[in-house]
Amino acid sequence: MVISRQYKFVFVELPLTATTAISKELREMYDGEPFLHKHATYRRFLRTASPEIKTYTPVSNIRIPLDQAVSMYFKYKNDKELGDLMLTGKNKKQNGTSLRLYLSTRRHKTRAAYVLNNNATFEQYFFKFHRWPYSDWSVLDHKKFEHLIRFEHLAEDYKKVFTTIGVPVRRDLPAANKTPGREKTFWSYYSTDKAKRHAKFIFGPYMRYWGYEFPKEWNNISEPWHAQFLFNLLNIPRKFYWKYLM
Repeated sequence: MVISRQYKFVFVELPLTATTAISKELREMYDGEPFLHKHATYRRFLRTASPEIKTYTPVSNIRIPLDQAVSMYFKYKNDKELGDLMLTGKNKKQNGTSLRLYLSTRRHKTRAAYVLNNNATFEQYFFKFHRWPYSDWSVLDHKKFEHLIRFEHLAEDYKKVFTTIGVPVRRDLPAANKTPGREKTFWSYYSTDKAKRHAKFIFGPYMRYWGYEFPKEWNNISEPWHAQFLFNLLNIPRKFYWKYLM
């Protein structure tokens, strides 16, 4: 999380949405300073911040989750840092023993090991580790934010949003933390009807929540009837965890 006392904004860093590039730019160019930790939720911010800072304008990102899934697969497959994590169990960029960090490290280590040890394809990885309708903690507060940056229009939205809230944006957003080894558009990795149907089950409810659409070429693939029900049901314990335990 990054705040600016000069321009009175708080940038909420939702994981896997290009927040690394934006937070680095805000810190280096526009009086940004770290607040709490990198992926602190807005709820945590409101519990911790002073009355004045709570009035700062919140900004955050969102991203199509199908794109996230492909990017994470290639990070597991080609990213040296995650390879080190698989072998050592240590994350060089984060310290601490919180439950959140422990579970995150364990999950990444398991997935990286599977991809590397089995030379797994994206589809093999996708079916093994994506089993329930997807959600993230953007469903807590992000719809209340007046300003959201969509990953799909990253450079354009970044400039538009921060200019609107009064930041004198002086240059285009530099690229950072690119996913190694990925060459095609993310849609093309869901190449079979089986993968497309599973993608609609996993990501369909979240896509609707944020107004995303599947390609027209997928119209012959039906979303399983129980996807929305499970999304709503699973969000009950998820929201409790995101609100009170993260």
